[in-house]
Amino acid sequence: MSEKHPAERWYEIKEKHHAAGLALTFALLKILPSAAVRAIAFPVGFFYWLFGKKTRAVSRQYLQHVNAVRVKNGQPPLKISTLKHIVSFAITLTEKLEVWAGKFSFRQIHFQDDGTDDLVQNLENGRGVMLFISHVGNSELLRGLASAHETGVTKPFVVNSIIDMSVTAGFNALIKKINADATMNIISADDISPDTMIMLQEKVAGGEMVVIAGDRTSAHTQTRFVAQDFLGEQAPFAYGAYLLCALLNVPTYFVFGMRQKDVSLRPQYDFYARKCPITFDCGRKEREERIRQTVAAYAHELECRCLEHPYQWYNFFDFWAMP
Repeated sequence: MSEKHPAERWYEIKEKHHAAGLALTFALLKILPSAAVRAIAFPVGFFYWLFGKKTRAVSRQYLQHVNAVRVKNGQPPLKISTLKHIVSFAITLTEKLEVWAGKFSFRQIHFQDDGTDDLVQNLENGRGVMLFISHVGNSELLRGLASAHETGVTKPFVVNSIIDMSVTAGFNALIKKINADATMNIISADDISPDTMIMLQEKVAGGEMVVIAGDRTSAHTQTRFVAQDFLGEQAPFAYGAYLLCALLNVPTYFVFGMRQKDVSLRPQYDFYARKCPITFDCGRKEREERIRQTVAAYAHELECRCLEHPYQWYNFFDFWAMP
């Protein structure tokens, strides 16, 4: 279903949420009710939809994948709306800033009866964990919960977030400005080295959390990926993120913050923490197979969230294009 000619990867696309626009949104949040700022996201989303030809194209491609799986599963096809998809993204950007600006009520988050209690208990006992987030839903809920001490863990813990600074530098700089006291360390994906691995192992041994996105390939090691079926077609997943999981060998969770309604001015969120069933208490020979199993488990959870909330997928590039 993907186009077969060379396609832009996510790291070749400039940030659409430029720092100036985000700073303006934050300024509006300081003087207007949150619902009013969310309402502004509707015309902003319409603007990007109207002039974003490539964005509309990849949105339609993704939604067609969703429909193909829905039909295969005996479900009615989705009425494809690239406008709704892009507006949903604009609203989520606003809500991410709300989280860091302290204007998001964590009473709007509903924890699911899954691996959340296990995650909290590990942190309570001082055991480090690793979390895979994604560009589905609102991943900032997790880091915001940790910084606001709203996780249910009675003692503070540090979040170490591994991100590609070359693409998200503007957003992260603004977050740091908004909330300089956030208990979050940013580790650039460019800087992962043997020394970094030793540091991360020390951090999880000290009860800290390591967070990484599992749904984007590396901008620096493009040829190292795991091909995995996702929404009916093989897609590349970053090998390095899952190798890191294997080397740390701590309890691992796939975490999602999903708006109950894809588009809403007064959102309620469901928080999922699915514990990864794969462990790495094995030799190097078996490790590669377990890495593939971990990718498959993550892709399955990612697909479930996309089928439940199709308009909360925010990877606006050809996800199935192989590097």
